[in-house]
Amino acid sequence: MAEIKRFIAKIRAIDAICLSYIILMIIIISLFGYKLDDQLYIITVYISCFAGSLMFIFLRRFSNKILNFFTDNYPLILLIPFYEISGHQVHMIFDGFFDDYILMIENAVFPVHPVTWFEQFYNPILTEWMMMGYSVYLLLIPITTGWFYFTDQKEAAEHNLGSLLLSLISCYMVFFLLPVEGPRFAMANQYTGELTGFLFRAITNLLESGAMLHGGAFPSAHCSAATVMLLLSYKYDRKLFKWIIVILITLYISTVYGRYHYPLDVLAGMLFGIAGVKLYHPIKRLWDRIAGRDG
Repeated sequence: MAEIKRFIAKIRAIDAICLSYIILMIIIISLFGYKLDDQLYIITVYISCFAGSLMFIFLRRFSNKILNFFTDNYPLILLIPFYEISGHQVHMIFDGFFDDYILMIENAVFPVHPVTWFEQFYNPILTEWMMMGYSVYLLLIPITTGWFYFTDQKEAAEHNLGSLLLSLISCYMVFFLLPVEGPRFAMANQYTGELTGFLFRAITNLLESGAMLHGGAFPSAHCSAATVMLLLSYKYDRKLFKWIIVILITLYISTVYGRYHYPLDVLAGMLFGIAGVKLYHPIKRLWDRIAGRDG
């Protein structure tokens, strides 16, 4: 019992969130993933992530600034398999997609659907800018975390990472609870032109073919993470906020312009980001009491 208490005392709230999510997903996949062809593979990935988390927690005992960055921020690495494996879980409960319901709501609100309305502005220069905002997001997550961490803003770094983790894993769970394929697929027969650009359009083409999920559109994980970064850079570091705000606003617009998300996906993603920011500290306080660090 004493050993267990000592081990728990070494686990941060971020570690507890990460490990709890992995255990929860192993249980859910074991109980409800029987119709998935790759059920065993999915469980194996989560077990590997669990083992990797424990390894990083163990390595935290060694004092080295670069090593400590990875041991403190290893969930950034695990978010990659978490996202990838969520694509295998999309039809764990429901066989189809719920795009018709989203389109029914949005068509009742907008005279012209925003995704098709954007077509009038399509040109290679604008598309290139939009695709830059959409794809650079992948770099902004480690950049903002690293900025807070290496400028010794440890509270900001922890809040940022914990909020990103909470908001993104929440998105990944909704992917199989409410699978939505997005306008790139569901509205394909309504488009009159193609999105053409240059370097960043080529990058997003590669992402579309090799990395994006078919069925993980609601809520927008891009917009969820962007909201976390905007709110916390504004709270903790206005210089960082000024550097990233234009890119992240571009990202919000690009999700609809690029046919990746519906406006409701964007709104839901923003709400998930806000929730992640608001919930992290209460969860941290709860875990600190459990771990005996409440005072």
